[in-house]
Order: sequence, then structure tokens, then C-alpha cells
Amino acid sequence: MAVLSVRLSDAEYKALDSFAKANDISMNKAIKDAFFEMLEDQYDLEAFDKAYAEYLKDPVTYSSEEVAKKLGIL
Repeated sequence: MAVLSVRLSDAEYKALDSFAKANDISMNKAIKDAFFEMLEDQYDLEAFDKAYAEYLKDPVTYSSEEVAKKLGIL
């Protein structure tokens, strides 16, 4: 397992410490969770950009009812 050292100002440390205590988690978990949330947000944004580019090529949309009928669900 790798170890990472992070330098924080006193104010940043206090904010992180307060957040971790308020959420009953360690400061390590708070930082780790925040990092992975950022990664997920970045992935979601990239997926959106790709989907929106595809939509712009052919902006036809269907309601959920139309999709269900086409699939024989309704």
C-alpha cells in the first residue's frame, strides 16, 4: 500500500478535521472519498460530452412510452 503526504494550511486542516468529525470518518477517508468523487464526476462529464455529441448528430428523441411500445413492453 502506498502512502501519500499532503500539505495543508492550518485553515484547510481545521476544515478537513471538522468535516471528518461531523461525518464520523477519518481525515484519510474524507480525502480518499473526495478524490474518487472527483474521478467519478470527471468520468460522468466525459460520458455526457460524448452522448451529447452523438445527440447533436441526430437530435431525434423518444418518450419512455414510445420506447416501451417499440420494445413490446406496453
